[in-house]
Amino acid sequence: MRIPINEIFPNPDIPNIEKKEYSKTHNKFKKNPVVLATDKGYVLVAGTSKIIYAKKMGENDIECTVKENINDQEKFELLLSENYHSSLMSPMDLGDSFIKYREKYNITQQELARRTGITPGTIHHYESLIRTLSPKLGEALSDGLLTFKEARSIADLDDYDRQMEIAKPFLEGKLSSVYVEKIVGRAKVATSLNIEEIIDEVVNGKKSQIINRNENSNRVDRKVATTSTELIENSILKIAGELEALQIKNIPEYRRLKLISSLRILETRLKYSLNNLNGGFTSKYNTPKSYTNRVKV
Repeated sequence: MRIPINEIFPNPDIPNIEKKEYSKTHNKFKKNPVVLATDKGYVLVAGTSKIIYAKKMGENDIECTVKENINDQEKFELLLSENYHSSLMSPMDLGDSFIKYREKYNITQQELARRTGITPGTIHHYESLIRTLSPKLGEALSDGLLTFKEARSIADLDDYDRQMEIAKPFLEGKLSSVYVEKIVGRAKVATSLNIEEIIDEVVNGKKSQIINRNENSNRVDRKVATTSTELIENSILKIAGELEALQIKNIPEYRRLKLISSLRILETRLKYSLNNLNGGFTSKYNTPKSYTNRVKV
């Protein structure tokens, strides 16, 4: 329904978009403005940026979605969508709003995403600014000293001290935000490396000493693997000896059936292991008849 713009009144719950330096273009909010019909006219619920753009383009009326009534939960959802798509709130305030909404209505991130059209991953990133980001870095984000990309990436780390170390070169303007995700990703894995070493790896391609430590670790792993293989070999030989003696034992019927079931499981595992050890060339492997005769009772 097309409505004269001068009959649409601003929603007092929505901040003034014209005063927000972090507002985006009107195209970000793709849906028509949503208005609530009242006796005094239409109250804008969502779509502020499109209204402002229409005014600038000299339009006198605009296509709107008109609602006769709206409950508090739906109003909250529309407001969240409006604030996100038009960047009418700072990232910290928006993250706090997501959390308050979900706690109030006991809604998951996935359900909120369905109701607002905002992806679950995006909701998670904004909420992480409140839940896991250092309060000092939250202030830096609000002051414009840290970008949203930098803040939400750094928030993936739980350690506040580690967060501050990573944030320092970004706060000082020494590093571009293009590096932040790789630096944080490396910091998650290389917990023993200091941030300077990680930055050298990511930015300058410098190999750290952790590679040598990893090589030593791999040698230890190979040694452990060898020991484990020897244990398996000894166990196999022991089982083989017991199977040889199996045919002369007097086995009750119920035990015999359970043993047959166990041997069949063992046979399957043996075939699978032999196939892997021989590089997949034993897919046509058949158990020797002599072996089959031994396990039949």
